[in-house]
Amino acid sequence: MSYRIGLDLGGTKVLGIVTDSDHKVVHRKKHRLSNRADISVVMDQISNVYTALVEQVDDEKIASVGIALPSPVDNKLGHAKHLTAFQEKELPVRDMLKERTGVDIKLGNDVNMATLAEYKLGAGKGVSSLFTFYPGTGLGGGYIYEGKLVTGFNSTAAEVGHVVIDIDGPLCKCGRHGCLEAIVSYHGLKTMLGEKLAAGAVCHIDPSSFRATDIFKAWRKGDPVLSELLEYQARALGIGIANVINITGVERIILGGTIYHELQDDLLPIIEKNAVKYAIGNGMDGVDIFLNELGDEAPALGASMLD
Repeated sequence: MSYRIGLDLGGTKVLGIVTDSDHKVVHRKKHRLSNRADISVVMDQISNVYTALVEQVDDEKIASVGIALPSPVDNKLGHAKHLTAFQEKELPVRDMLKERTGVDIKLGNDVNMATLAEYKLGAGKGVSSLFTFYPGTGLGGGYIYEGKLVTGFNSTAAEVGHVVIDIDGPLCKCGRHGCLEAIVSYHGLKTMLGEKLAAGAVCHIDPSSFRATDIFKAWRKGDPVLSELLEYQARALGIGIANVINITGVERIILGGTIYHELQDDLLPIIEKNAVKYAIGNGMDGVDIFLNELGDEAPALGASMLD
């Protein structure tokens, strides 16, 4: 029996898992970051999670260790190219972790790693090409073609959040108007809602205490402001999917995001209608839109598969 370790660095936590030769999770450890301001301390905390996991198995049977990072990565140098959540660029993560663990840890972008895991173990099983959309605070994407993860020449492939959907749309954090991320994300939704309230609209949601459960309640009460925004998001996401289909011709689309799991009966038909409407020719024929299956372990699972 051999084991693999996968780590996932998020903005506020580190999640680590140990998988067996069948990719089944046999051990798991989650640690909330106690100090995010000092990147050296963050690396210490990652290495502590790794050490705790190694103690659960025979370290001579560990075949691979990988980490999913919220950043494009340079695997030749072992750098996180733009670790926005920690305000770091060209951070030598591989060297920093090797200094602490003695192990060469492989690097991957977190959404790419989640995409790889879904392809092998989750909603992507049975096809050779797919594209993922993961809305959260922002919006990331991942691309599988002929069974392989496509990361691109500069490791920036599948940055679907910055496809422009509406040139007169909301301002994105990147400085452009109408990016998909500026519309289909929690940050985008909160920003758009705040603008409507500032203009005099009335909504059941207070943007200062903005939670997923509040969104669901407001939708189910038929709140007109919130309903308009979620429908706008769904239309924009459908157009984003059509753009991806027009460029890549993948066989399957996988969606993440709590909103689409919770309100799938209401929002998925809007997404699908617009994907079909804006895809060229018969581009959406036979293309399924599935929800992701692997939850919060997906990035760590993908990282554990890196060779």
